[in-house]
Amino acid sequence: MTNQVPSCQKMSANKENNLVQAYVELNKFCQSGEYERALKAAGKVLQIAPNEQKAFHCKVICFIQLHNFKEALSVLSNSKNAALAADLHFEKAYSQYRLNSSKEALETVDSATELTPALKELRAQILYRLEQYQDCYNLYRDIVKNTTDDYEDERKANMSAVVANLAALNPSADLPTFEENTYELSYNAGTTLAMRGKYNEALPVLKKAEQACSESVIEDGGTEEEAKEEAAIIRVQQGYCQQQMGKEKEAGILYHNVLKDRPSDQALIAIASNNLVVINRDTNVFDSRKRMKAATQDGLEHKLNSRQRAIIAYNQAVLAIYSNQPDFCKQCCVKLSREFNQDKKAALVEASSLVKDGKRSQAVALLLKQDLTLAAAQVLLAQGDRKAVVKLLEESEYKYRPGIIGLLCTLLTADNEYEKASKLFSDVYEHYKDDIDNQASLRSVWRAAAEAHARAGRGAEATRAHEALARAAPHDRRSLARLVKALGAHSPRARELAAGLPPISQLEGKIDVDALESSKWMMGAKVVKKTVQSKQEQSPGTPGSELGQKTKTRRKRKTKLPPNADLSKPPDPERWLPKYERTAYRKRRGIRRDVIKGSQGMTTNAVDQYDMSKQTPSAAATTAKSPRVEVKSAESAWQRKQQQKKKGKAKGKW
Repeated sequence: MTNQVPSCQKMSANKENNLVQAYVELNKFCQSGEYERALKAAGKVLQIAPNEQKAFHCKVICFIQLHNFKEALSVLSNSKNAALAADLHFEKAYSQYRLNSSKEALETVDSATELTPALKELRAQILYRLEQYQDCYNLYRDIVKNTTDDYEDERKANMSAVVANLAALNPSADLPTFEENTYELSYNAGTTLAMRGKYNEALPVLKKAEQACSESVIEDGGTEEEAKEEAAIIRVQQGYCQQQMGKEKEAGILYHNVLKDRPSDQALIAIASNNLVVINRDTNVFDSRKRMKAATQDGLEHKLNSRQRAIIAYNQAVLAIYSNQPDFCKQCCVKLSREFNQDKKAALVEASSLVKDGKRSQAVALLLKQDLTLAAAQVLLAQGDRKAVVKLLEESEYKYRPGIIGLLCTLLTADNEYEKASKLFSDVYEHYKDDIDNQASLRSVWRAAAEAHARAGRGAEATRAHEALARAAPHDRRSLARLVKALGAHSPRARELAAGLPPISQLEGKIDVDALESSKWMMGAKVVKKTVQSKQEQSPGTPGSELGQKTKTRRKRKTKLPPNADLSKPPDPERWLPKYERTAYRKRRGIRRDVIKGSQGMTTNAVDQYDMSKQTPSAAATTAKSPRVEVKSAESAWQRKQQQKKKGKAKGKW
């Protein structure tokens, strides 16, 4: 008798065989890249052995390869699979990153016990998405320093992109440069220059990157259309540089050409469309609204950084003003304030909308709430309320700035408040008297102060302003001369200062005083002639104008005669009349017309002809009031014709 195998041993053998067969299929499908079939094979393995960690890992990888990140994250987050997913930090964080849950992905990476090279790479990408550029740059620098593999160029390209964003945040920062051996590095280098404001230097670098990009795509077997689409982002960056340089026409052509090719990148379409809206400004509003719709479509919040989205939201609010949509403009301002923390920009746009609607008081209140004093002063100036502007600026923190001082002086002088203007400059002097560093930059302020004090009749204050002006410009002889004049000729200090002025003999040698006084050099020749005539010629209505007035003798001009004039005969008295009115004029035969010419279309003869009041009354006119009687001829028309026929026959007989 043969030995019998127990049933439990048979079942375990079948399970092992099935498990081996399932793993063989799983390995086969994974090697060939058939991830859907590999997913089914992994499911079979887990049905046979639910605790197989490798099969579970393969299942998660298959979901990721099929871009089914939600299902992958669901499997990893399931509490039943907690033991199997304990070490799969990278897969979970990557799924969260691809689902735009960047903060959760960063928490998952930081919860790992060991930061592997793969987790470091992923963490750098997450930091870039979260716009933590400085931490991202430090991490990339560590990865590039401690890693050597075939992906070195990709890491440098990512690192140069981080540097470009750091340059946008701080253009004056000391940032590294990279060797431009790929078109990605050239593009990022040009973008860095553009973010620093060096647009002239950025343009040739970007053109070099565009050419290298097209050549690279074609060398890899791509078509010209694919090369054109790959280089579209570089051309848009070129358009941005030209737009910043003031070449809006060339930039608009680049944007239109890129959008005409219909690129698949939504972020690129949004940026080009937004820049076209900026070029249009308040013209072609219909096209701008169409472009703005493309720049604000759903899904762009994860493809554009916060700085780009804030600019688009700001332009959308401004476009709402041009489109006469105040309510929508207010909504855009609320979004700009809440999502991007740009309260002052939002207040400026909303205030502009209120001013356009005639609500100036509300606009001023909104601007003052955000401490936008100068903008509020601009609104009040446009309204014509000068006193309110003066009061607002006198209470502001900008009171002692040179530009504000000049504005206050102009407004006070316009209202003839010279005392207040003089007191303003006295306060300015007390504010800056110990500030030696700014003395040279305040020369125009002291010059205006001297004039204001002189108008107010405060000689001592004017002298002090001249002294400050002389200290601010010690080598300026004109300022020194003004100080000497302000001190007075009898002042001993004025005599000491006058010793530093050039002697008059030096000036007399260069200037002819008599010629200047006689030529009236301050005015042109025509102006001098007119002023002299205006003094001599008074209006005849003014009393006393006849006294001392010289008779104006006109020069007699010789009369011009015709070249064939005969002076022995008297001139023709009708020489000034038109030909058709002269007595010797004869009408052409065969033409019957009444010539009506002259001023207002009439001549004297025609007027007399058609003026019924000058005609003599005829017999018919005198009997016009009696009933009209028609007199018929004795012979009819038929009889007259018969007589003419008889005469013709008689002539024929002869």
